Parts: sequence; structure tokens; C-alpha cells
Amino acid sequence: MRPARHCSGLVLASLLLGLLLPACASPAAAAELAPTLSVQTIRGSRIAFQNGLPVPTFSYQPRRRLDLSGRWRVQSMPMDNDLSLASRSNALKRIVAGAAGREQPTYDDTGWSTIDVPGSYNPPPAAPGNGAWYRKDFDVPPDWQNQTITLKFGAVNYIADVWLNGHYLGYHEGGSTPFAFDVTDAVVPDEVNSIAVRVDNPPWGTRQDIVPWGLTDWWNYGGLTQPVWMEATPSVYAVRADVVPHLDGADIAITLHQRGGDPTPVQVGLDILPATVDPTNLTNPDPASLIPAGALPLASQRVDGGQLGHDATIAVHAAFSLTNADLWTPQSPALYVLQVQVFWQERRVDQIFETFGLRRIAVAATSPRLLLNGDPVAYAGVALHDERVYPAVKGQPRGGPVVTPDDILILLDKARATNIQLIRADHHPANPLLLMLADRLGYAIWEEIPLYHYTPATFAIAMDRGIPQQMLSEMDLRDMNHPAVLFHGLANESTGGIERERALAALHNLDRSIDGTRLTGQAAYGSQPDDTSSRPLDVAGYTTYYGVFYGPDAAPGTVHAIQVAHATFPKKPILIVEYGRWSDSVVDEEEQRRILADTYKAAAPYLDTDDGGFLGATIWWTLDDYWTQRPGVKIEHFGLYKPNGDARPAGLQAAALFSGGAGQGAQQRIQSKGTGQPRQPAEQGLRFLGYLAYALSVALAIPAIILLGLLLVRRPRRRAAVS
Repeated sequence: MRPARHCSGLVLASLLLGLLLPACASPAAAAELAPTLSVQTIRGSRIAFQNGLPVPTFSYQPRRRLDLSGRWRVQSMPMDNDLSLASRSNALKRIVAGAAGREQPTYDDTGWSTIDVPGSYNPPPAAPGNGAWYRKDFDVPPDWQNQTITLKFGAVNYIADVWLNGHYLGYHEGGSTPFAFDVTDAVVPDEVNSIAVRVDNPPWGTRQDIVPWGLTDWWNYGGLTQPVWMEATPSVYAVRADVVPHLDGADIAITLHQRGGDPTPVQVGLDILPATVDPTNLTNPDPASLIPAGALPLASQRVDGGQLGHDATIAVHAAFSLTNADLWTPQSPALYVLQVQVFWQERRVDQIFETFGLRRIAVAATSPRLLLNGDPVAYAGVALHDERVYPAVKGQPRGGPVVTPDDILILLDKARATNIQLIRADHHPANPLLLMLADRLGYAIWEEIPLYHYTPATFAIAMDRGIPQQMLSEMDLRDMNHPAVLFHGLANESTGGIERERALAALHNLDRSIDGTRLTGQAAYGSQPDDTSSRPLDVAGYTTYYGVFYGPDAAPGTVHAIQVAHATFPKKPILIVEYGRWSDSVVDEEEQRRILADTYKAAAPYLDTDDGGFLGATIWWTLDDYWTQRPGVKIEHFGLYKPNGDARPAGLQAAALFSGGAGQGAQQRIQSKGTGQPRQPAEQGLRFLGYLAYALSVALAIPAIILLGLLLVRRPRRRAAVS
């Protein structure tokens, strides 16, 4: 056992920080920055808003588009973290004063260095801790005059304040999820425009009120880590289209918005079209590129949206039945394309396209088994970091955020060669490029929010601030239409009994209210398989490092943990969401291979594809080596592959043990089919009643769970020893 490694050292450091930081931080330094996302009920529909806008789609759309990726000016500097996390009503004047004109279009930034966006201003081995100012000048086409213009950010880590042509647009907190601003009044078409972004990335481990808060086992890439772009639309436009898939059709919600204008009647046309993925369109982000030439809609519907008022937002609902439809699975990833057209005065004024798949992930009613489309499934998986690995630099991972589809394909080619079916996408919301390719190639995805090594104190601070809730909502809204996402993880290797359970219950309930088509889980410590905090969740997930960080050895320890976990949750599928070992030397390579083989072979008899099974997944940590900010460790060599792309013995062992079958979507050239029609109102009503009954049961169950926890917390509870 090496206590400085992955689990044990981080746990100890996080716990110590949780105890020491309250004494070090003054109440005046506590974060006051409020979440920017909220939900409003309009005509009976719940609609998410942020920065005065209904939250838009962040998928590629064939609209007027201005890509702001490429070279930006950047100046890295120390930031006042307390100021960055202060209420903008109190702090904005001080932020502007400290900017010393950097937010203004006339500022002379010619002496600054340049950097690629998307990317990071602090790639390893640069010392973390600074923030940065970003600036870019760009031309806006003259035909954008009289358009509604939205500025969209894929992600900025961690706090962003944004100005356009000197106009302050607002802020966003959270490092992996998207946000947008209405910039119609700030843009000057047919002129040079200037955007400025102040980015602060408070060092992890210095305060408790950011997410994540403590020391983590990956690199903290600061900056504009995902694309930045603008879209122009008419004043009446489609904001987003959310698809709730079923095995026999889909329910669809279209959000419409009018910027300004008089009340006007609108109609929405919906077409479900077949899709084909092949090597020529695999990496094309435009959903329309998947529609075969000459393809006709499989189903169509025209919906009256009623009156859309001045500066108003409404939701329009529709439902389709599809017979003989192709379902999405990792082995056969069939997709469809939804085309939404907005009509005003019988004239089409806007359209959007979204890809989706028909699939249902559920827990069997009569046994603790995972069911995908009604069939039992058990996945061999691997975790990966959102980090470039190849080409290696001096035998080390290249470093930097993943920014192109080709970066992802390098990772997924190795996953396919290792017979992987499920990917745990880091400890934070997945890169959208990974989700696009997982949908098209066929990989199941577990993605999560970064409640990493949380403690009772930090759970309370984070949940009181509302930042985990915002992160989860933004992830849910962004990834609504990705069939590959089967699981939402809500915490990783955290402590606390009732405090953790309360947080997990609240997040599960929030996830259900926004999405509800994924299963929720956490990564609890496998050294404590009788941990009951997964009660509010759909699955019970554990990290198991038997024979690595604690005993007994891999095979007997894993079997014992699985059996205890099943006894603790006899009605839930059990998931091993993390097991692994480093490989720093040739000697380590053999031990790494042994740990993989012994753990997987010990788990295999419990897989829920066998009669009486209840184990839904085993996920190896990790596919590749990765940079870390762990004290005393520069690069974690947990990968099945070396940075040069060669498989380690553990990678060859995994390929021999796992069954594979995923990742073949482009080669299969599936053209989805089916015969569709609008669902009748009576059918829609029955389905709505089913949803309502489910929602009520969840709403009633959560308080009952918390009450039970409060009663149990008063009684001493045996916990397994922590190594």
C-alpha cells in the first residue's frame, strides 16, 4: 500500500482541510456569489432561465454562427478570490477598478501573449493558482443587423465575468458546464467588436465554498476550456428541444422565445427523420449531416403554440408513437434526427435540429438488475480524464483539455480495442465531444458533478450555496438528448452520514424533476460496503481497491464487498464504478495486471446478466495516464495504456476478459427506420398520469428517507475500518 496514492492520501488531506479551513477562513471571506440559473413555471411548464434568457440548446445549429475559437490574447495574473466570489452588486465596481481598463475595447493588449481557445492558460507543469484575462477582437457580419444575438460559452473554469464592447454581460460560476448571454444590444454589426473575459480559478484546497473544494487527483485546467461562439436568430425563435425517449416513441418539449415584439401567434412543425452515421459524417457536429440524402420524415406534426407575447417564453409539447423503431444500445447505436421549424404568420422564421435515440435504462421491478430496453445488461467499463494524451511529450501525456473530435477518437479507439462498453467520464460533466461520439459510435456513459471527497461541513456549505444544484441542472439541460448517458453520478468518495444522504436525496430529486431518463448513483467507498447513504439513489456504486489501498486481497476483498453491498441494498443494482492500480515500473505492470484480473474474475459471477446476478458494471481506473496536482505525484500511471499508445499488460488482460461489442456505430452504417404518428391526446394523458404518479412517489419518498436517516443517526452505526 502506498498512502500517498490516489485514495488514502487524498481522503486524509481532504478531511484535514475540512477541519482546518473553518478556523482559517473569516466569515467576511465566505462566498456570496449567487447561482445564476432558476426555474419558472409558465403555462404549467417548468422552464429554466439564466442571465435573463431561457436556457438554450448548446448543440451545433445550422444558423448564422460566428465561431470565436482560435487565438485570443491572454494575461495570467493573481486574482482576489474573495472578490471573485463576492456578490456582484457589491463587488463589480471593485472588479472594474482592478481591471484597469482591460474590459474596454480600447485597451492596448498588444503586449499580451496569445493562446488557443478552447484550451487552458495553465497546462502542466505550470504552477496553478493564477487567474487570467482573455481578450479578442472580431468582425460581426453586416447581415446580423436586426437579429437576436446570443453569445454562448461551452465552459469556463472556474468563475467568468464577461464584457462585450465594454458592456458588462454578467458572470458564471462552475468549471464544466455551459452558459449564454443575450448580446443583441451590445453587438455592433459590420464593425470590429471586442470581448473580454475575467477568469478566476481559486486553487483547490484553499477554501471550502467552491466545487470541487479540496485536493483532487487530476489537473485543474483554468480558462476558456470549451468553445465560444455567437448565434443570430430572428426575434421569434426556438430556444431548445428536449426529447424524452420511450421504446415506442418520444415526448417532445419545444421552448420558444420572442425578444421584444408584439404578441403574435406561432406554430411549430416537428419532423422525425432517419439518421445514418458513417465515417464521412462521424465527426460532423451538425445533426442535419446525419440525415440520408432524400430521406423523408418518419413522422410529422404541426402544433399550435398560441400567442407568444412581448419578451415572452413558452413551451410547446408534442408526442409521437413509432412502430418498428430501432432502439439505441452500445452494440447498435441507432439515432434519429428531430427537425423543429417555427412558423410566424405562416412563414418559417427559425429551425433547429437535434439527434436523439430511443432507449430506456431502468432497474428491474422484480430483481436488482439493470435493464436497457428491457434486457439485462452488465458493462465492462473504463474511466478517462478530459485531457489530451497523444502525442506524448517526453514520455508524458501531452496535457491540456480535449478540444477536437480527433482527440476523443484516439481515446475511443483504445477503448474499443480493450472491449470497453461503458465510460466513466472523469469526475465532472463530460466533454460534449465525447458525448456526441459516444452517441454515434455506441458507448454507455456515466457522467457526474464534482462533489469529490466531500465532508459533512463541505456538503452543507456547497448545498446551501446552490452550486451543485446549478451544475447538475446545467449538465442535465445540456445533455438531455444524448442517449449514451445512462447514469448521473452525484458524489465521489465522500464522507458524512445523514449530511451526505440529505444532499444526495436533494440532488436525485432535482435530477428527476429536470430529466428522469437516467439512473442516479454515487461512488461510495468500497472499504465501507455497508454504507447506507445510497438509499435515495437508483444504484449503489462503490470504488473498490482491495489489495491496493486496503485489505484483504483483490479477489476475497471484492467478493466480500459485493456481498455486503448487496445485503445492504438487496433491491438495487450494485456497480463497481472504480477499481485500479498504478504502474510506475515493470514490476508494477504485472501487479496492475493481477489486480485487474483478480478483481474482475471475482466480480464476474455476480454480473446481473446471469440468473440471480445483481452487479451492473465494473469500471477500471483509468484508460490512460494523466497529470495530477497531488503533492509528490506529477503523473498518475493508472492507465491501461502508456502515453505513447502502447497497451500495458493490464490493457491486454482487459481485452481478453471483457466481451466488447461497443463502438462500432460508424462501421454498422445503421439507417434508422420506423413508422410514426402523433400520439392521441388520450394516450398522452395516460402517460402524463404515469409521470405524475412517479413524481408524487419520489416526492413522498425523499422526506421519508431523510426522516429515517435522522432517526438512525441517533443510534451508533458500525462502519467498516478505513485503511
